[in-house]
Amino acid sequence: MKKLIPILFFVSLFFTDILVAQEFNCRVSVNANNLSGEYSNQVNKDVFKTLEQGISSFINERKWTEYTFSTEERIECSIQFVIEEATGQESYKGKMYVQLSRPVYNSTYSTPLFAFQDNDLAFTYSANQTFEYDENSYIWTITSLTAFYANLMLAITFDTYGNQAGTPFYNKCLNMASNAPPSESGWSTSSKESRNRYWLLESYFNPSFSEFRTFLYQYHRLGLDVMAQNLNAGYEVVLQNLESLRTLYRRNPNLYCLNMLGMYKSTEFVNMFSAASPEQKQKAIEILKYIDPSNLTKYEKIQ
Repeated sequence: MKKLIPILFFVSLFFTDILVAQEFNCRVSVNANNLSGEYSNQVNKDVFKTLEQGISSFINERKWTEYTFSTEERIECSIQFVIEEATGQESYKGKMYVQLSRPVYNSTYSTPLFAFQDNDLAFTYSANQTFEYDENSYIWTITSLTAFYANLMLAITFDTYGNQAGTPFYNKCLNMASNAPPSESGWSTSSKESRNRYWLLESYFNPSFSEFRTFLYQYHRLGLDVMAQNLNAGYEVVLQNLESLRTLYRRNPNLYCLNMLGMYKSTEFVNMFSAASPEQKQKAIEILKYIDPSNLTKYEKIQ
């Protein structure tokens, strides 16, 4: 079983000769199989293969942090662009799907950390366009969106290894959101668009909801990561942190990051507690049904 080295200790001082700089092993795909719209017949579909290659190089070959990662320590994630409509000869609309996971200490299991469907993808692209990017300005939709999710995934991943350790990357996300022009969709601070990427970031980074980031650290680093050596201790930490989410849910039942949790964690919760004691099972079911009512039937399988 592979031993996971916490990301916070990935410093090039000790591994200069054997490490590479890149942080991500991101699987990128661009799907335009069902392209529609007035201009769809004028689009050469080969342009999307070039776009896919460009995005993959942009996220996987760029250095995003001051840390140095070995190949096996790179962050596992995927980004899928689904292009649905050609609104102009080089203008498109669609969706983005982003998924993130990380290995669990002393096991072969990878735990899901994040999954999100972004419905506000609208961009322009011409064949072989240069992937210009500046983290302090909003140059182009594709690079800015990819960079936003790259930093969000870094923030979430770092939060699972150290309490509040992802703060520098949330700050970068906030900077990108602030630099987005009003004409760009998905960044509105209006409460009428409470399910866009701005409010997604708000749900993670607002200090009023700090329990969720504490959950990310304690659930993963002090719970899952210790289960291989001390299963019962891991269960107790996990239950304590689920209880903290119940408290958070009572205050903020519509909190975006909390509402999304069951989408990518519910199967893990069920599998995890299948080997728990009857008392632990009962407590887990009670909490999970409360904070994630959309998966009531699934949680009943814990029994």
